[in-house]
Amino acid sequence: MATAFQLNLPLDIPWKRICVTQDMLDRVVCDETLPPKWQSSLAIYKYTPEEDYQFYPDYDISYLKVTATITGYQALEDEIQGQINWNGVNTTTVEGASELLKSYFPCTGAIVQVVVGPHGRNPDLPLDQYPFFLDFEPKKRELYEMATDTKERQSRSSETLQLTKSAGKTQSQEVLDVDMGGSFGAQGSYAGTGGGFTSSNQGQWGTKSIGTQQSQTDRRSDVSRELREGYSFTTQLSQMYHLLDSYHLGTNRAVFFVQPRPHVLEEPTGFVRGPRKVEGIQEFFLVVAQPKETPEYCVSARLDTAHLMETDLLEYETPVDVTDLASATARIPTDQDQPANPAVRALATACFIGCWDVRYRCFMTSDFDDVTYSAPTGFSITGFNNLVNQASHGSSSVTIAPGNKTLTVHAEANGHIAIEAGWDVCADCPDELMKWAGSARRQVQVNLRSDEPTVKTGTQLQLLITTRGLCCCEDSIDFGKGVIGVQGVPAELGGITSMPSRAAASYSSLGDVTGTDDITGMGGQGLTAPHMCEGCAEAAATGAAETASATGNPSTAMPEPRMTIRQANALGDFIKERLIGARQGPDATVEPAPFIYTDAFTRQMMQFVRRSRRGRELLDQPAGETIPGDLAYALAERLGKNQEELTARDVLSFRSKDLAQLTEASTEELAQARAILLGIQFQSSDDESYEQS
Repeated sequence: MATAFQLNLPLDIPWKRICVTQDMLDRVVCDETLPPKWQSSLAIYKYTPEEDYQFYPDYDISYLKVTATITGYQALEDEIQGQINWNGVNTTTVEGASELLKSYFPCTGAIVQVVVGPHGRNPDLPLDQYPFFLDFEPKKRELYEMATDTKERQSRSSETLQLTKSAGKTQSQEVLDVDMGGSFGAQGSYAGTGGGFTSSNQGQWGTKSIGTQQSQTDRRSDVSRELREGYSFTTQLSQMYHLLDSYHLGTNRAVFFVQPRPHVLEEPTGFVRGPRKVEGIQEFFLVVAQPKETPEYCVSARLDTAHLMETDLLEYETPVDVTDLASATARIPTDQDQPANPAVRALATACFIGCWDVRYRCFMTSDFDDVTYSAPTGFSITGFNNLVNQASHGSSSVTIAPGNKTLTVHAEANGHIAIEAGWDVCADCPDELMKWAGSARRQVQVNLRSDEPTVKTGTQLQLLITTRGLCCCEDSIDFGKGVIGVQGVPAELGGITSMPSRAAASYSSLGDVTGTDDITGMGGQGLTAPHMCEGCAEAAATGAAETASATGNPSTAMPEPRMTIRQANALGDFIKERLIGARQGPDATVEPAPFIYTDAFTRQMMQFVRRSRRGRELLDQPAGETIPGDLAYALAERLGKNQEELTARDVLSFRSKDLAQLTEASTEELAQARAILLGIQFQSSDDESYEQS
């Protein structure tokens, strides 16, 4: 017999998806590429009940569900075996570019904005004809922290002894009438005749007198006093933290701010690794009231996310080196050696009646030694210190050649003798005068400095703010996708962490990542020098010790950035302020830009380029053929150079905002030119391997 099976479906709102971020859709299934995993997305659903369920006489009620996928930020990622060319950039040209673009920056806060309104701009439409949000959920999400802190507990003994001041005496008389039972027995015999019978009874009868004397001692204690003595004090704490806030109910715009859960429990070490992350799907349910007889409204949503990325603080490496010893020795000359200059000199005087000069023939010997020192590749000579500097009838000198790449140590010595010529009469003149040997020795310690910052002295946190938007009207349109600001985190919030000196001295990285981006002009801090934030010294040392223990190499131990719980929570407030202020006021007109167009990307990319000799040579290449001509002329004039002398390093030292003010080229053209100077080659859209993601 066949059995019918029926699946009972739950009754729910029959949502209809009206738009979604299309760049996160996989257009070709089962190919070698997929959309990036770690990029945010938006989806908007709508449902309008039938007329029978419309209970408002002046409004049509509809429901919206906005689903926001909040993730960390990753500019580029290879999916499966294929490679996605993000905005047409081929990241295989320069080693490290792909690694940088694959870096994952976790999300530490998000703002979701939803707007409903009529299609297009219609200034004549009265505001009372605009749709508005009658209600939405969630309105808030809060965390309550409750704790009891009891201090100074004392040990104590538990006593059961009680003392009283009473005594008493009791007397009693008992009447006894107790029957305790009895027994009986019989005996008999046969043939020999016999017989017998016995019986007994037991019990107590009469009266009995009983006397008792009793004394009792009590000792009582105050329980409240005992608690006060055992527990010195008790403190109860209650703190509320906002995890989700909503704004502007009753208007046509709803704003939801989502932030991570703060740190509330003290870690054993006293330090944490920064603010917590907030990632995942957040759904928002909104009720829209639309005036009757008005056209269908449009919906737009915008998602702004904040991300912390870590960059290196670098200093120039300043090693020292020692030259070879320059040594020159000149012996005492003979009359067979080279004549001195002057060759004949009057060095004595003879007198007899009159006086006359006595002439000597002068001879000399000489010796010299030159030691040439060349700075290692990537280093320049900044000066020297004498290690050996001795001279007797000699001299030495040190010369640094133009360009500060070569140093020459020169030592020279001279020997001399004056022999009587015999041409003049002198009875008591010495045969030899001015007789000496010469010597000179020079050795120096060379002070070097790396041409590029190479020593990591700390790390700096930078706040990266990204945005993306979605418009649901006649067509689904993605707009506003990219980075809208990069700003340095202040040092007092743990934004800058210095390394222990031993670890810094042994660590070698490359690049200059100081300073801040100014895409939105968010008030960059301009933090260019390493600074040990409050409480970070112990954290850095702890991180270095843990890493040394894990790697077994204390000399290269690198600390992980840590901060106190107070700093981490204060940093969360800082992120909230900057996220709320993004694209407000003067920054509202700033267009989102791809990550490779930012100054932060340029600075971090230079770290990878500077690692190799090829990369450093790339930075020294002429830049005039890559950037626009008017920009090359303006930069060369500002730097006091000819256009032919303008290098890629010179161009990359300027911020994108400064470059845009010096030329009429677009931001995209300037960004591509800077990327090309870093060795990144762009593919044209005609190339079959090009794919816009």
